[in-house]
Amino acid sequence: MQTLRTRFLFAFRTAFLVCCVSLLTTGHALQAQTKSKTPESTQTAPVKTGFVNAVYKDDAGEHRYVVFVPLDYNPAKKYPVILFLHGAGERGNDGLKQTQVGLGPIIKQQEKTFPFIAVFPQAENMKERLLEGWLADSSDGKRALQILNQVLQKYSTNSNQQILTGWSMGGYGAWSMAAAFPNRWSAVVPLSGGGKTESAAQLKDVPVWAFHGAKDRVVLPEESQRMIDAVKKAGGEPRFTLVPEAGHDVWKVAYSQPLFDWMQNPTQLIDPAAPLLVKPDRKQPAAVDSETPFVPALMINDAVSVRLGNRFLQSLADAVPSMVPADMLEGRIADIQDWTTAQGRSFSVQFSGISYKGALERAAVEAYAAGTLNIQLGIKDVNLYISNTYVTGNRHSAVAGPISVSIGHQRPVWLSFDVRPFIQGDQLKLKLIRTRFTIPQDNWYVSGPAGVSTRGIGMTSEKVSSGLIDGIYGSKGRIEDEVKAIVPGLVEELEKQLSFSEASQVVDAVWPLPVYQPRIKLWPREVVTDKQGVSLNFGLTVAALDPTNPPATVQQVNAFGTPVDEIPKVTDLQVGVAPGILKPLTEMLVKDDVARIPVLDIPGHSFDPLADRKTLQQVFPDLKQYSDGLQIWSELVLTRPIQVEDSNKPKSASDDPFRFVVPRAAISMAIKKSASEKQWTPYAEFSLSLSQDVDPEIVDQSFSKRAIRLDWEGDSRIGGLARFAPDYKPQEKNIDQEKLRSLVQAAWDGWTKQGPASVAEIPDIELGFGRYRIQQIQWSAPQLLATFSVPELKITNGTKQDIEYELKSPYSDWGGPYKLKPGESHAFDAAMPLTYRRKVDGQLHVFTLASGSHFEFLPEAGHPEGVLYEAADN
Repeated sequence: MQTLRTRFLFAFRTAFLVCCVSLLTTGHALQAQTKSKTPESTQTAPVKTGFVNAVYKDDAGEHRYVVFVPLDYNPAKKYPVILFLHGAGERGNDGLKQTQVGLGPIIKQQEKTFPFIAVFPQAENMKERLLEGWLADSSDGKRALQILNQVLQKYSTNSNQQILTGWSMGGYGAWSMAAAFPNRWSAVVPLSGGGKTESAAQLKDVPVWAFHGAKDRVVLPEESQRMIDAVKKAGGEPRFTLVPEAGHDVWKVAYSQPLFDWMQNPTQLIDPAAPLLVKPDRKQPAAVDSETPFVPALMINDAVSVRLGNRFLQSLADAVPSMVPADMLEGRIADIQDWTTAQGRSFSVQFSGISYKGALERAAVEAYAAGTLNIQLGIKDVNLYISNTYVTGNRHSAVAGPISVSIGHQRPVWLSFDVRPFIQGDQLKLKLIRTRFTIPQDNWYVSGPAGVSTRGIGMTSEKVSSGLIDGIYGSKGRIEDEVKAIVPGLVEELEKQLSFSEASQVVDAVWPLPVYQPRIKLWPREVVTDKQGVSLNFGLTVAALDPTNPPATVQQVNAFGTPVDEIPKVTDLQVGVAPGILKPLTEMLVKDDVARIPVLDIPGHSFDPLADRKTLQQVFPDLKQYSDGLQIWSELVLTRPIQVEDSNKPKSASDDPFRFVVPRAAISMAIKKSASEKQWTPYAEFSLSLSQDVDPEIVDQSFSKRAIRLDWEGDSRIGGLARFAPDYKPQEKNIDQEKLRSLVQAAWDGWTKQGPASVAEIPDIELGFGRYRIQQIQWSAPQLLATFSVPELKITNGTKQDIEYELKSPYSDWGGPYKLKPGESHAFDAAMPLTYRRKVDGQLHVFTLASGSHFEFLPEAGHPEGVLYEAADN
């Protein structure tokens, strides 16, 4: 029997503050290229298609890259070529990461039809400024161009259709490379980038379409806007799309068919009113298959908690019938052999060709005792069809035609079973405790065989038909046992659906850094069932940053979250994340010395004075001995991991802050007397500590969209002390410590004033046709708790007349009538859609109202009594 395909749904996307360390790796930079010519004749031998690994060789050695070749590649055809420049997080030399974020996953979604050759070089330099990683004159930028030239030589390409695009660090690269080689590119698409406005004159004749997320906190939208304004001022006509709801990962929206069409013909006219972007609900791009192994480096216990209260479990159960396939209760049963006795004679009975079909009317799930979860399936209109029945005895036999057994024709028949959730081998299992199934006498019947043929004296069709019917009625217990026998298999299938892959989004959401995001796997660690619901704790396994050089032993970290038996016993859905996990996660970055960022790469430019010669001369008078050609390198370095603590501020009903702490970081400074010097000389270091409160809250972005916002709260606390580098001998030893502290304080305050620490939209949890919506965010040490519950269905009267209507849920009778006065609204808690009806001029209007939506009656010509519309979601 095919079993119920249900999903264990929970989702929690909360955002965590992007603090000083969020500055430590904000990636963007630029790149360059020179034009090469496509050979007049190209190879005709068969070539590999799809994502092809390749190697470019030069004096520095071998450099891995990837080229996507259309699956229908034909050397007789000339293909347009896209050069994609990745972001800072994909730097390295594995030759793979650059395909896993940005254009690569988008191509993977449409691999069979994607018409471009796409080139994916990889930036290898990990020590330069992030914003300069792909600059036209950088080593990685120059090599990217040489790789492109190699691809142009190897494949049949159209040299007049070379398209340049990049994201984040690559967005800066796209602006730089376009300005350096404006005659090369047929189209340029920078995403989440920026550049030097003084190069705008070189871009005035280049077809440019830039994209930026309005909510981008890694690269501020102003960076793209400045470039667009400069190119326009120079006489160009660049396009710019600011995506309202997007953040730094605007590539998920921008790389769409309208953009790809424009890339092939950038001179085409586009209707300004036409939708240029994909719909926000487009399926999340899947990462290109990676050969990078997941090598565990860190295991954190109690990282995430989930509470599934009985109210949420029932809402989930209510959604099950709409989520299962139509053929769920269809199948066949093996032949049944039985014996019976009639008139002193023994007969063997064989029921053959047995099939069944039914419908799942309703489901119910409830935790009702310690360690016990009850699952009920309401099945109706089950038809058991027996094609043939063979009766055999001593010199007597009969063959009967089809027999039908109908169960649940009056009302659903309930199959009920109890299970005990437990953990085994990092998997959530269900132990079957007991099963109950009874067919009420008034809710089933047997239809006699369509025809009977007999052999033997006294063996009549009437007697055989009556005997078979009576025998089936008398075997109700046998039928009930057969139904109960399918439950163990049903439980096994249900276990397979208890996947927690979606839970990784929880940690993705709280990770504060824009790059070096850890690869993680969540696994259930503990489960407790009580009378109000089910509580689970999850552990977290983190992969080594460099799988080729993992730690000798896997680090074990315990007790960051709440013990499973202390998880709040709410009746709805609650997800908790222990922000304390940031400490061991960022400690990995500190140990690998990657938690650092040049201050000139920090968004918003508030940290720029810490790399400015004239400003720093006020702190270090010793710098006055150098000429105007002095080069200063300033870098913000995390030297101890991030911590989260309770705030000292008293909590109130509207204020629930916690504290973000960087125990130790440093502004590290180095100098070069002139740009021609190759080596930087360590100069000074300002060792600092920093802490500031944040206040989590839910904000309504519209009626149906909600977000978690973490607001900076109160004043920051910054302390520190500066000293010269041990090997540097200053002429002037004085350091204005207070001036430097004030500069760092001003830099930090300027950065935090750009906006909240974080804003992240939290989508509704879809339960079939119903939904659950985030309603509350709360800091309750040691966890940040998000509570989801049934959303409101709102109905507003926008007419000047009283309105009367009725509503019903899928499992209730009609409620009302509800009387709604002009200008007023009604609100109903509804996890499932409601059916609405209203009588107007003798006609009955009936509609289905989606859960969590807003509807309003509006007057219309000829209908002063109002017509019901779904309200604009704003």
